[in-house]
Amino acid sequence: MPLQLDEHTAVLSGAITVQDAQPLADWLRQTPGGAVDLGACTHLHTAALQALSSAHAPIAVAPADAFLSAWILPLLLNP
Repeated sequence: MPLQLDEHTAVLSGAITVQDAQPLADWLRQTPGGAVDLGACTHLHTAALQALSSAHAPIAVAPADAFLSAWILPLLLNP
């Protein structure tokens, strides 16, 4: 399961596809202050990236994936 959404944290694992973008965006809207765990994320569809970027959600765990860590994480940390 690529998305695990609870009361305080969204855990993104593996490949996050376009189908995951809407549930993620809904969770971000409904969970102000909710944090995002990207530790196990290996691919992030641009729609999910846009949802994360627009929500300015805090990143609880940085991605272990080298590409996401080097190129995507800075976009999320510096809105």
